[in-house]
Amino acid sequence: MQTTVTETSAPDTLSVLKDPPVTAALVDELSHLWVRVTNAGGSVGFVPPVSLEQVRPHTVSILSKVIDRTDTLVAIQKGAAEVVAWCVLTSNDSPPRSSWRTMRHVQVDPEQQGAGIGGVLLSSVDRVAKNDLGLRALSLKARTGTGAVDFYQRHGFHEVGRLPRAVEIGPDDWRDDIIMWKEL
Repeated sequence: MQTTVTETSAPDTLSVLKDPPVTAALVDELSHLWVRVTNAGGSVGFVPPVSLEQVRPHTVSILSKVIDRTDTLVAIQKGAAEVVAWCVLTSNDSPPRSSWRTMRHVQVDPEQQGAGIGGVLLSSVDRVAKNDLGLRALSLKARTGTGAVDFYQRHGFHEVGRLPRAVEIGPDDWRDDIIMWKEL
């Protein structure tokens, strides 16, 4: 079921979409955004440069779990049609871990950076997680060297673990993977 909540953010309107219908157009839109985020240096599963042909199959795979209601897509739409941010809340396949989910593929359009949309996405995810899914906590991973860890800390996450040199960006460029946690 799709949920839309509209928030005004002068001068544009932002809409929060929970599990919007997965269409070919949505797959293309999210894939294009993923390419832009990656190629701008975002830490979202690829190392730049990346192409649409590389990203699109992963988008399809991710959204297949949204279609079957295993995972939850939260997207921020600016104006009438443009998705400017999105992430997926991945479910745990272990019943004792069903009270929390992992945020994955957290992305904000590079052209919208600094406009507060990342904060809107995180607060929207908090509301969906707590009010719609009945969760008590969220986790995520962020790689060092991108500024993401500081951003998440400003929004209530704290480091609970670190995988040293777990992410290879390039030859002799290894980053730590930071495991973060937030109680709702």
